[in-house]
Amino acid sequence: MKSGLDQLREGGEQSPLWYARTHRSFTASERLSMSESNGTDRIPEPRYLSRRRLLVGLGASAVTFGLAACAPGTTGNNTSSSNPSGSTTPSGSNSSAPSTGSTGSSSDTGTSTAAPEPLSGKVAFWTINLKAGFEDYINGMIKAFQTQHPGVSIEWTDVPGDQIDAKFLAAIASSDVPDAVNMWNDSISGVSVKLTDLSTVLSADELSDYQPGLLNPFKIDGRQVAIPWYHGGMPVMIYQKSVLKKVSSFNPEQPPQTYDEALNLAQSIYDATKVYGTALIPRDDIMSYYGVKMISDDKTKAAFATPEGAAVFEHFKKAYTDKGLAPGSVSNQGVPPQYIDNGKVGFAINSPAWLANVKKNAPQIYGDIDIAPAPMSTDGKYLLTEIQTLVVPSASKNPKAGAAFIKFITDAQNQLAFCKLVPIFPSSIKAGEDAFFTEKSDDSLDTKAKLMIGKNLSKLEYVQYGTTHDSELGTVFRTGAADYLTGSQSATAALAAIADKWNTILAG
Repeated sequence: MKSGLDQLREGGEQSPLWYARTHRSFTASERLSMSESNGTDRIPEPRYLSRRRLLVGLGASAVTFGLAACAPGTTGNNTSSSNPSGSTTPSGSNSSAPSTGSTGSSSDTGTSTAAPEPLSGKVAFWTINLKAGFEDYINGMIKAFQTQHPGVSIEWTDVPGDQIDAKFLAAIASSDVPDAVNMWNDSISGVSVKLTDLSTVLSADELSDYQPGLLNPFKIDGRQVAIPWYHGGMPVMIYQKSVLKKVSSFNPEQPPQTYDEALNLAQSIYDATKVYGTALIPRDDIMSYYGVKMISDDKTKAAFATPEGAAVFEHFKKAYTDKGLAPGSVSNQGVPPQYIDNGKVGFAINSPAWLANVKKNAPQIYGDIDIAPAPMSTDGKYLLTEIQTLVVPSASKNPKAGAAFIKFITDAQNQLAFCKLVPIFPSSIKAGEDAFFTEKSDDSLDTKAKLMIGKNLSKLEYVQYGTTHDSELGTVFRTGAADYLTGSQSATAALAAIADKWNTILAG
C-alpha cells in the first residue's frame, strides 16, 4: 500500500489532483478537507496562484486553525455548530448586518429617509460544494435571514463544482433562473451581461465594507456584477530552516520582496548547499507580479511579448540552468518531483493550506519548516487569482431580495464565522480587522500564517484578464514557459510563440 505522502504526490490523469490542475478553485469544503487530510487526500499543486481552478468538493466537518467551529456572532470558545448563525446573537442583529428594506440592508449610520419596503417572495440560492461540510452554517444563515424577513423564503441548492457553469448557463437560457448564486471568479466575465448591476440594488454604503482590491475588479463596463465572498489569502514562503541557515544572505526577518529576489535566493541556496532553491516557472500570474502587461486594453491581443517580458523569462532561464530552480519545476505533475514536502528544495511559495498536509504526511519535514511573507508585485500587492463570488442574475424574479441575501451572507459577522470554521479569509474589511486575524493565540505555523495573511488583507488585489478564455490562456502560457526553460528558443521567440497562440484563442 502506498504511504500517505506517496499518494499525496500522485498526479495521474484521472486522479483528483489531475482534476485540480485543470479545473476548479478552492471552495471552503476543499480547504477543510485539506486541513484534515486522512492520508489519502491529494493536495493542490504548488502553482498556487494559477488561474486553474482546484479540486472537486470534499465534504468534511471539524475544526481548523486550532479553533472550534464558531457560530456567526460568537467567539472561538463556542463549539456548537447546530445553529451556526447563533441563537442568541443571530447575524443581522447588529449594525453590520442587513435589516429589512428595499435592499435588505441599512447603512451603518442607522439613518433612513423613508420606511423601506419589506422584502418578500422566494429566493432560489445556489452554492458550490458547501452542503457536505457546512450545511448547519448555511441553514443557520438562511434561518436568521428569514427571521429578519418573514415574507422571504430561501430555497437552497448545492451544486457540484464541475456542474455549476453548465447548470447556470442552462438556467439563464430558460425562465427558471436562480436569484442568488455562488460563482467561480473566472466565470463572471463571460456572463456579465446576464448579471444584475448590484449598485442598483445595494447602496454605496453597503458595498463599502468589501476590500476595494477584491470588489472593484468585478465592476465590468461600469456595472458591479458580483461581490467577493471568501478566498485563500495571499501565498506564503515555506522554507526549510536547516537549509536556509546555511545561506548567509537569508534573513527570515527580511525575506525576498520580489520574485527577482526570490530567484536570487534560490541560486544562493543551491550554490551554498547543493539543494535546489525552489520549484517555479514564469507563469502568467508571476509575469503580472513583475508588472508586465499581459493583455491589450480591448482584450483582443497578447501584450507580454516585450523586452520587459523577455527579461523575466531570461532570469528564470538562468536560474533553471544554474540549478537555482529544480529540474522538476517544469513537471506537469501536480507536485514537482523536487518540492518542500520531500525536502528537495530550500523553499516553496504556496498556499498556507499546504502546511496541514505536510504536517500529516511528512512530519519530519514539517518540524523543519517555517514561513515568511511571499514576494509582492512591483506596486506592493499580493495578486489573488482565485476567489469565490456571489451574483444576482438579471433575469431574477426577485433581485432585491436576492441582493439583500448575498449582502447578508457576506456581512462581517457571517464572514468571520465562516473563517472560524475553515482556513479561508474574508472579503469584508470589518471581518478582517477582528482579533481572530490580529491576535496571537498560539505558536503554531497555522496561526502564524493566519496572522501574516490577516495583516496583509488590504494588499490583496484580484487580477483577471476579463475574457471567457482566462483559464485556457493561463494554461497555454504556463506550457509555453515550461517549454522555454527546457528548450533552445530565445526568450523573445518563446514569448512571440505564446502570444500567437493567445491571439488565436482571443480571436475565436
